Amino acid sequence: MTGQPRNIQTILAARLAVIQSISEANSETLRLNQIASGMMILDQKDAEDGADVAPGAAERAAVDAAFETCRARIETLEAALAELDRELKAATERKPE
Repeated sequence: MTGQPRNIQTILAARLAVIQSISEANSETLRLNQIASGMMILDQKDAEDGADVAPGAAERAAVDAAFETCRARIETLEAALAELDRELKAATERKPE
């Protein structure tokens, strides 16, 4: 990079890519939430049936870890989006050369 500020079109393209990544991460979070909810229903069923220990602790831990990873990724992407928004604001306020 030459140190020159990026043009608005380039910033908008980068912003669009980040928004797409946030959308994908949110979709994955929703999918993981649905899996976790299904596991909770199975736990309730096991409790009603009198099962001693519900199987699937490893799967539940894996889903929880994946969910936390997804949330961290979303936070990182949202920070990148905020930085792009600041860059875009600065680019729109620059005087044309």
